Amino acid sequence: MIYNIKHITEYKYRFPATLCHNLICQGPGNFPDQEVIDYHCIIDPDPHIRTQRIDFFDNPIVYFSIEETHDHLVVQSDSTIRVFEPNWASLDPASTTPWEDVASWLLTTEAKNDTRQFYLESPHVSFHREIYDFAQISFSPRRPILEASLDLCSRIFQEFAFTPGFTEISTPLESVFQHRKGVCQDFAHLALSCLRSLGLAARYMSGYIETIPPPGKPKLVGVDASHAWIAVYVPNSGWVELDATNNK
Repeated sequence: MIYNIKHITEYKYRFPATLCHNLICQGPGNFPDQEVIDYHCIIDPDPHIRTQRIDFFDNPIVYFSIEETHDHLVVQSDSTIRVFEPNWASLDPASTTPWEDVASWLLTTEAKNDTRQFYLESPHVSFHREIYDFAQISFSPRRPILEASLDLCSRIFQEFAFTPGFTEISTPLESVFQHRKGVCQDFAHLALSCLRSLGLAARYMSGYIETIPPPGKPKLVGVDASHAWIAVYVPNSGWVELDATNNK
């Protein structure tokens, strides 16, 4: 499948701004199951300084500054992407490695550094005893890692309400867990906290869901904006992506 993606961010200032600095993190990346055919970014007003770089996680980043008085800012990112079926699409969850064995393996030198760094705490993925206990319900002894991860995401989908406006980017994870509500980024961070607190490697994914559903299928949650989900590392299969918001 080839997708054309248009993402427009518009600011209208209450009072004119004389200077602004921005980082754009909307550039798509090349992965085994995703090829970037074209990407370009239009900025209005035209920036005085504009540079591009690749960050530590191989994400393309654009920095720009506008150094004159302006009362609006529009950033339009246009992408053309070819998507392939991932190699894990037909994976049998029950045939994957027991999760305890994966956690033990991640502590060895056989695990690559770019995998092991994803089982650590971070500013948005903190560890809490009650979240660990919540994860343990799905991760019973010797349960296959993907089977348990799917069960965890299904429980988040069933027990937490998708509630736009309840949280913001700085809302603590424990507040999301206590009130049982949030949006896709909250559910992604919750799933990451569950998995990482068990010693498993999982990473945050940000992108888009197909806007128009297949014939006869319902529209998924999060299709009209950028979306967030997770990927959990499964030995012999790589990063397997799971979406707790839509139970996919």
